Amino acid sequence: MLQHIGEQIRRLRNAHDWTQEQFAQRLNVSRSKVSKWENGEVLPDLQSVIDMSNIFRVSVDFLLGKHPTDEQLLQEVRLAYGTNEMSDEQLSVIRYMNEQRELAKRLYALQSLPLHKRKRVEEVIIKMIDEMIKALK
Repeated sequence: MLQHIGEQIRRLRNAHDWTQEQFAQRLNVSRSKVSKWENGEVLPDLQSVIDMSNIFRVSVDFLLGKHPTDEQLLQEVRLAYGTNEMSDEQLSVIRYMNEQRELAKRLYALQSLPLHKRKRVEEVIIKMIDEMIKALK
């Protein structure tokens, strides 16, 4: 699990379109330290892992490459949103996002955009998906 943290850091950094230098500045570390983490030469210290999870807005478990089970995902959603009710449709989407990591990363990056930019992109994506589903039926 820990050997994959460098790959995960690189993926998340790239999903945000940050250079190593830009990410290092956000984290208040040197670019060479980020490079060493990404290349697996050195593991980040605990405080850096916590800081990265906050910057990327992901859990420490996700950053470390630990993928939760469906039940763990449901428990986290229940805790986060204070509800025990979840439709089959919502559960299905969570499972799908858990399986489609690349798509989930892109959607994560999308949700971090400013609202006015995000809304337009969401409209385009919804239209594209609707058209693709129609064409493939």
